[in-house]
Amino acid sequence: MQKQLLNSVIDAVCNDSAPFVRNPVKDFIRDRKLSLKTMLKIIISMQGGSINRELFDFDNNIDVTASAFVQQRDKILPFAFYEIFKQYNNCSTDTQKYNGYRLLAVDGSSINITYNPNSETYIAGKSSDDKGYNQFHLNAIYDILNKTYFDCIIQPKSKCNEMGACTQMVKENAFDKSILIADRGYGSLNLLETINRTNNLEYLFRIKNDWLTELKALPMKESDIKICFELRTTQTKEDKDLFSQGKAKWISGISKFGKYKKSTTWEYESPFRMTLRIVRFKISDDTYETIVTSLDKDAFPLKDFKELYHLRWGIETSFRELKYAVGLVNFHCKKETSVLQEIYARLIMYNFCMRIATQVIIDQDHGNKWEYQVNYTMAIHVCRMYFRNNINGPPDIIQQIKKYILPVRPNRKDKRKIKPKSAVYFLYRVA
Repeated sequence: MQKQLLNSVIDAVCNDSAPFVRNPVKDFIRDRKLSLKTMLKIIISMQGGSINRELFDFDNNIDVTASAFVQQRDKILPFAFYEIFKQYNNCSTDTQKYNGYRLLAVDGSSINITYNPNSETYIAGKSSDDKGYNQFHLNAIYDILNKTYFDCIIQPKSKCNEMGACTQMVKENAFDKSILIADRGYGSLNLLETINRTNNLEYLFRIKNDWLTELKALPMKESDIKICFELRTTQTKEDKDLFSQGKAKWISGISKFGKYKKSTTWEYESPFRMTLRIVRFKISDDTYETIVTSLDKDAFPLKDFKELYHLRWGIETSFRELKYAVGLVNFHCKKETSVLQEIYARLIMYNFCMRIATQVIIDQDHGNKWEYQVNYTMAIHVCRMYFRNNINGPPDIIQQIKKYILPVRPNRKDKRKIKPKSAVYFLYRVA
């Protein structure tokens, strides 16, 4: 079903191709071996090999050169792949929920691309010996329980604004009953109020213990309280008196003269009375986490928050699978427009694979020490072969995925290893 669904979305884009190609008058109007549909399917199903190998793996009878492929892909706008990504999500039904809520996590990940000091993706080095690097930043909303990407915005790393990207995604999407979960980098009063004004969307954000003045005064112990304060964007004498008395907070608002203000952090009315629910729970003998949330206290008591926030780690795992199992670190191009094509294409393939793999039920032998789950790295490879017509559909593909399983070892801990990585160049691809 997923294959037919994705193919139908690709067909819809091909049937109305004008918004998705550079020159609608000339591009893809003739009958060629590399038609628009074929190009879209090749790019979506690419792995980490050279272009010639990818063409051979897709169809060993296609008989076209790598140069012909590059010329054809230059005619396609990255927006074509984003449109397929969004339409495919809209057509699919992701059913897994937590107490009736869809759990969405928001986070970002950097993507290394080819060195180009003349691009806006360029970030200068810190010393004369450091030539710098180029990166895109992927801002994504991820459906934790259904293991699929809900939406994304790609920015040059030098202009990265995670809170702004999250605000934009919240405004541009319609939600069924959902909870948006985020780490400490997303603590913005404007973003929280944007979510408050969005239908069917709640939030659960981890924040620093000193995020607000009111938090600094709280004792370091488990607690579940509400704090209220007033926000003002003006600085009249009355405002300044309230600021000095601690009865109001100043926040940078929109210019009343209609001018652009780089410092704007609040886009709503002033004065504004805001109420936040603050939850603090213990995670070790001397460590506490602080959460700000809009969830109702009766439906979600304090004891639920440790599990809810822990589920956010699913987006971190998904970035690893997206980069190293689906192949986001292996691009087949240097042009940044073509890189954007492949980023969206990897997101499409990730969602396609996960919607199939999550339907696989692993039979548990209660005599085993561990429970077992699908090996998602192998599942992604099997699903990609299925998309390329190299494996039959259900039940064959389900049986193939069930062959590859891994033990689930709960409560394992390993310190996160963060180290710089460069783009993978063409000459160093695995044969």
